[in-house]
Amino acid sequence: MTVVISARRLAAVIGELDDDGPAYLEISDRIRVAAMDGRLADGARLPSERELASALGVSRTTTTRVYAELRDAGLVESRRGSGSTIALPMQASSASTLIGMHSDTDTLAFTYSAPVGPPGMARAFERACEKLPGLLATSGYLPDGLPVLRELLAQYYSDRGLPTDPGQIIVTSGAMGAISLLARTLLSRGDRVMVEGSSYPHAHDALVAAGGRLSALPVGDSPWDTEAMTTTLAAGRHALAYLIPDFHNPTAAVMSGEERERWAHELRRHGVTAIIDESMREVNLDGIDLPPSLAALDPSAVVLGSSSKPFWGGLRVGWMRVPRHLVMSLVQARMIDDLSSSAFDQMVFAELLTDGGQTAAAGRAALRTGRDHLLAELATHVPEISAPCPAGGLNLWVTLPGRLSTRLCAAAERRGLLLTPGPRFFSQGGTAGERHLRLPYAHSPERLTEGVARLRLALDDVQDGRAASLSRGTSIDLIA
Repeated sequence: MTVVISARRLAAVIGELDDDGPAYLEISDRIRVAAMDGRLADGARLPSERELASALGVSRTTTTRVYAELRDAGLVESRRGSGSTIALPMQASSASTLIGMHSDTDTLAFTYSAPVGPPGMARAFERACEKLPGLLATSGYLPDGLPVLRELLAQYYSDRGLPTDPGQIIVTSGAMGAISLLARTLLSRGDRVMVEGSSYPHAHDALVAAGGRLSALPVGDSPWDTEAMTTTLAAGRHALAYLIPDFHNPTAAVMSGEERERWAHELRRHGVTAIIDESMREVNLDGIDLPPSLAALDPSAVVLGSSSKPFWGGLRVGWMRVPRHLVMSLVQARMIDDLSSSAFDQMVFAELLTDGGQTAAAGRAALRTGRDHLLAELATHVPEISAPCPAGGLNLWVTLPGRLSTRLCAAAERRGLLLTPGPRFFSQGGTAGERHLRLPYAHSPERLTEGVARLRLALDDVQDGRAASLSRGTSIDLIA
């Protein structure tokens, strides 16, 4: 089924135009970046040139040039009588480029935030290999997870003051596997879902794909506007709420204990099932005291976790702690698409959880080094960018000297630096997020230094008006 993008929706994605350059180039760049980061899907049909011109308040000549630029860049196909559609040329190396493994070693991918394997990871694989004969004596199908891992995770929650039985744990293929499964199982088409105004975009994509309608909180000093939440819940029924209370992605904010109490009370009162994403909780770089899990205040809440953030992205182990009455429906729904997560990966993760915390500590130490190095490089070379120091997580959420995130990302790509524009993290789209950029520090100091140097050049290009031509490259949407 072809997705049709209305002129009004595309205008919202493009946002308010600036007056310091050719409009057709600015519009073309914004459409290209939106297609690259997933806001505009491959194959989606665009509005006519006349409709887009009217929605943007520009001339028909301008939108004609926009579509011509996009066709020349290989990003749009136009056929007489059928209109114009997004057409992303998927090169075999696109995914590798985004994770920094492209054969073009001059490209730096800062589109993802996932650490390399920390010291001690190899030992966990070795110990798991020693236990492999016992695993091979089984079928390997584990729709709810490896028993020893489920026991360890249940003990982890119990030790945190959230009594948990192993039967409440379901192991998935990463946290995204858990989010997608919950969305497919718990949502009916048209159900409303309360979400933060800025958040992890792939999670929101999964909720929308399952038929959910997002009720996004306003974006302010905190991701969690309690008064707006109360008003929104009172205005209509919501089936789910998706929240990241610990080192929120992308802002790294932490929800206070008082806020958790208020949220838990309101969600319980309105019968809303909370999905609490704690994937970042263990990436506590400064060892700050975190409030108890929101799920400890709301027995109906589902808690998510992941091995990717505190350990390694290639270890595809996620999990859910769910109320007992949801276990069987989730396991049955999961088996439609995915009979089991990798049994060996689960064994490796179990070894990591029983090594006394040494591997996790080594990973946090490396991330602290990267965070502090990136902050120092930005302060020295790009002082006009404001970069607060987060106590945890994997990214800096920086404020730019103007509404230029999309243009800056386009200019950076031409300098060999791949970035994700701020609006990708905002549910409302448009110009929301144009003053922000997420910069991951899960890279070596050398790569961070080079990345900041290219960011400096790209910002100079934008501010001097040199970032005007479309890049010919494309990449797929991979935001970890």
